[in-house]
Amino acid sequence: MTTPHQLALTDAGAISLGVIICCYTTERRDQLGAAIDAAAAQLGANDRLIVVADHNDELLGWVKSRVHDGNRRVDVVPNAHGRGLSGARNTGLDCSDEDALVFLDDDAVLATDGLAAVRRAFGDPSVVAVGGAVTPRWPAGTAPRWFPDEFGWVVGCDYRGIAEDGADIRNPIGAAMAVRRSALREIGGFATELGRVGDLPAGCEETLMGIELHRAFPRGRVVRDVGFGVAHSVSTDRESARYFLRRCLNEGKSKAVLSRMAGSGDALSAETSYVLRTITSGALRYLSHLLRGDAAAAARLAMMIIGVAVTAAGTAWGTGAGARQRAGTDSRLVPARSRRRRASSIGPDDLVTVVIPTIGRDLLIDAVDAALAQDHPNIEVIVVDNRPGHGRVASILADRRDPRLRIVTETFPGISAARNAGIRAARGRIVAFTDDDAHPATNWVSAVVAAFTDDTTGSVGAVTGRVVGIDTPTELQELFEDAKVFDKGSDAMIWALTPEPEHVAAGVAGPHNFFFPYTAGQLGSGNNFALDVEILSDTGNFDERLGTGTPSNGGEDLDLMREIILSGWAIAYRPDAVVTHYHRDNMDDLRTQAYGYGTGMSASVTKLLFSRHAVAVAKRIPAGLWALLVPGSENTSAFSRAQWPAELRSLELRGYLAGPLLFGRGHLRCRGRRQQVTGPRTDHAS
Repeated sequence: MTTPHQLALTDAGAISLGVIICCYTTERRDQLGAAIDAAAAQLGANDRLIVVADHNDELLGWVKSRVHDGNRRVDVVPNAHGRGLSGARNTGLDCSDEDALVFLDDDAVLATDGLAAVRRAFGDPSVVAVGGAVTPRWPAGTAPRWFPDEFGWVVGCDYRGIAEDGADIRNPIGAAMAVRRSALREIGGFATELGRVGDLPAGCEETLMGIELHRAFPRGRVVRDVGFGVAHSVSTDRESARYFLRRCLNEGKSKAVLSRMAGSGDALSAETSYVLRTITSGALRYLSHLLRGDAAAAARLAMMIIGVAVTAAGTAWGTGAGARQRAGTDSRLVPARSRRRRASSIGPDDLVTVVIPTIGRDLLIDAVDAALAQDHPNIEVIVVDNRPGHGRVASILADRRDPRLRIVTETFPGISAARNAGIRAARGRIVAFTDDDAHPATNWVSAVVAAFTDDTTGSVGAVTGRVVGIDTPTELQELFEDAKVFDKGSDAMIWALTPEPEHVAAGVAGPHNFFFPYTAGQLGSGNNFALDVEILSDTGNFDERLGTGTPSNGGEDLDLMREIILSGWAIAYRPDAVVTHYHRDNMDDLRTQAYGYGTGMSASVTKLLFSRHAVAVAKRIPAGLWALLVPGSENTSAFSRAQWPAELRSLELRGYLAGPLLFGRGHLRCRGRRQQVTGPRTDHAS
């Protein structure tokens, strides 16, 4: 393998540069002419300018007629590869023999001394590629007031949060990048599966280039040098919200392709930092601007949130499309029926399986003892060890020799995978879920069973119950309790798309606000949740892209409850089915939990953006943004905890912003998961 040191020249001034400008449309002739003139003016004696016309003979003839080389070398050639920017760049690579190649867009004008900065950068023998500064040139001089600074990449330019001058970067922006020719040849040039084709706003070919350079030259550096700068023209059609969203969607689809080619870790490494740092700090920044009277800050914040969600949805959609294409399956979804009915009734003495997922926390022993102490006559308790390599669960339960207790293992991390393992191992018609930091009341299972047996409609598919704090809470635990995160109140309720008279007789019909049932937080929580296993043929199991132990860190319970409602089943909330929960008792844990509520909620809603419910969710986005962003709005409580300190509310908001990308990461993480067709291993039976 070639090393970066073998690529370097000892004299930076002796490095020859091949400047490659790719063009595809006659509509940019003025910008292209300016780009050619600026680059040609800086060529040295050993440099060359190569203009590649992408399958456009008229444009090729125009450039040839315009270029007057004089004593400098300027070549004009047609794209010899497939149509698209990657093929055109590879044509430039084929035609060059210079030491380093400088790639410029056809609407980007090189700054004075830009090529000199490139030469200086390559004087460092460890540098294999350079990314320049790309400054937008807006038609009106400034960006539209609704355009968020963090999304400069939408128009191919720098953005707030981009790496500082001299920093090591994963990849450069394509409008101004340079790479050693021998290094680019060694990685095979640009991937033609990626990159813009005509007006289709795709990308990521330079991202893959950067990833492959790092892999081929582990000690090599890709650096940012703002001395190598361009002024990038933004056309009027790119000032529209329509283009903004189209670009975000196609960027997400390109990320999906990139992830298949390079792996999700490298493909999304910079994006994770971008969301967690740049986007979340940008949200606080725009909220501050809004409070200071900048009305347009609300629009910038809204577009930023929507942009993240659309990009993440594009990633997940593109990943699913690739999988369907490889499998040859149909992507169409069949609408659910409006109402469901059980095929057979549930009896008062039916077997109930209690599933407790765990990673081996000390509180597990109390949860298991409470589950085994139920007054229902027919139960089994399944503890799912989601971290079996540690041996903690077997050690904690070593003294429990109850024949109703089983331990099964699930090595794939995440509470959804653990709960699904419990479902596969369950023998009961009803499967009830609680957590290892919860303590079910003695009559919990009996109350759950009663909710099913009292249902005369046969349409109740799941039951949720009340979750309250311990008897002597600390101040922080009281804070958590007051926020009503788990406790849904003392009134029995029936939640359904179309409540029936018999439902109302069994409990108050749950109110349908404009979010119902998409946010689903009002339906209950996963630490007090039971279902009839028959409904899973309609709803599917827990989504293993969501939940604690996944990138989204939550949302799996809300997702399944929402799917139960949307599939035509009803959910009964029974306040007499009580579980005591050990709320977080320190600020660090509360910070983590607040952030996780935001990520889990928005990740689960992001899933809907590429489902059959996408249109219905899209219609609610304006009202949802109003509730999320405008203090004092009628529905703000649907998203935030008014009782919480500003720090926790801010963390929850950051979670909402990060959730869409984290869902995309969870989607990619599960893509290669081998589907289990048999039940989980039984390691211990007491």
